Amino acid sequence: MPTDTAAQIAWQEAGSTSNPTLIFLHAMAGSATAWAPQMDAFSSNFRCIAWDMPGFGDSADAPDGADMDWTVATLHRFVTQTLGLKSAHIVGLSVGGMILQHLAAAYPDLVDSAAILDSSPKFGYGGDSDPDAFADPILAGFDSGTTAAQFSDGMIRAIVGPNCSEDVKLATIKSMSRARINGLALTTRLIAHHDAVDKLGDITCPTLAMAGADDAETPPAYAYAIAQMITGASATIIPNSGHIVNLENPTPVTARLRFFLEHGL
Repeated sequence: MPTDTAAQIAWQEAGSTSNPTLIFLHAMAGSATAWAPQMDAFSSNFRCIAWDMPGFGDSADAPDGADMDWTVATLHRFVTQTLGLKSAHIVGLSVGGMILQHLAAAYPDLVDSAAILDSSPKFGYGGDSDPDAFADPILAGFDSGTTAAQFSDGMIRAIVGPNCSEDVKLATIKSMSRARINGLALTTRLIAHHDAVDKLGDITCPTLAMAGADDAETPPAYAYAIAQMITGASATIIPNSGHIVNLENPTPVTARLRFFLEHGL
């Protein structure tokens, strides 16, 4: 597994470096290994890169107080300096999709296309959810000794759809268990303070928003909202899946991504 010695970011890779690059950004409920079906499906046509975001897998911890601006800057440096790319196609799931929204708005020339899966334009979009009421109990639990493995098991079982198999749950728990408390705390803060509503109009690349039909965390209405805020974007809802759509029902997800990457629609 290559490691970025500057930003200390690790990643998994498949496919030829002569192909266009397709980068996968995982959810809080995941890590680089959570993209296995898509890495396998696209490696014949793309150089596939799945990063471990800071605090996950083999990547270094984020500094105290790291926020969305820091995370976007770290991702930008990873793409342009570590990978040496001028641009790439990028897919982001959940908090990965939130990071992608901010990246595509800030660096429009860097993102050839954006696929935003099981994400939201803003924390608690359309309601009055309190970010601190969401984040504080989670962070307090970490301070009190909740382990990454314990948190992963409870979280995955709560966010997948009712038709998710036990095998998929266990595979997803295993992937998320590669996180450390530093990474889980970072993603908790990123989710709680996420707000890209005023930035989505700055995204100019072809964009696809996708959600699981049974996703109670970021419901289909969020995917439609994201698509409406980005010129030319489209939305797709995947049946029989909750918040980890790429693993719960990978076949239609991969098929829709393939069409999007080939046609930009």
